[in-house]
Amino acid sequence: MRFLIFSDIHGNYIALEQALKEAEKMNIDSIIWCGDYITDFPESHQVLQLIKQSEKKYKCYTISGNREEYILKYDKLKNKEKIDIKMRTNIMSTYNQLTKEDLEWIKKLPSFLEIKINEESKIYVSHKGNYTRIENCKYKIFGHLHKQFNFRRKDIKYINPGSIGITADVGVLGAQFSILDITDTFEKLEEYYIKYNIKEVIEKVKKSEIYKDEIQWGKLLIKALETGIDIPKQALKEYNKIREECKINKDSIEIWKIAMQRVL
Repeated sequence: MRFLIFSDIHGNYIALEQALKEAEKMNIDSIIWCGDYITDFPESHQVLQLIKQSEKKYKCYTISGNREEYILKYDKLKNKEKIDIKMRTNIMSTYNQLTKEDLEWIKKLPSFLEIKINEESKIYVSHKGNYTRIENCKYKIFGHLHKQFNFRRKDIKYINPGSIGITADVGVLGAQFSILDITDTFEKLEEYYIKYNIKEVIEKVKKSEIYKDEIQWGKLLIKALETGIDIPKQALKEYNKIREECKINKDSIEIWKIAMQRVL
């Protein structure tokens, strides 16, 4: 069985489309989707459509990530203006482009899955690296970190395929995914990195609401695409650091702007 492993697409349809085209040449049997398909880049609906199409062609094991959880929480809010200022436009613009069918599909996603290989072993899939819920598991597959790596601890193989949409591996300017090949006699893990048209993605971001908004989340994403550095995460850390130093408990757009200046 050849498992294609995808994670952290974050609305980057162009990257996902290219990655699928490349992976389909590799005789895959099924796809493991590790969550965070939406938000950030402006084509979340198109990403979900592509995932749904893949479900008609392959056996798919699909779970939710924290970004899917953000959208479902936002969907339940009575006052939708009451949302973290840092993610405000990002969440709102994503939510507005999703259809009712998209939301229903997201609601049905499990937070983790166990894939049975044989009577003695299985694959455990989650978005974050939750190591405590593993029993009789041979493989632990997870995303969230946006970095491609693998290691073995005791009898378990841990696999992170990296990110399709926005890598956090310095200097990696493209999409990452992995293929796990398992038979009765051998195991092989292949890690892939492919290039796609980043300039086209950047142009789409510049035309989106998250680029025009005062939060300027779009500018952080563009910087990350251009460098392979997790600039949005750096901005969030800087923001929290300033708030702690100034002993400010409430969200502040002024402090956020200062944090942005320090990382851009």
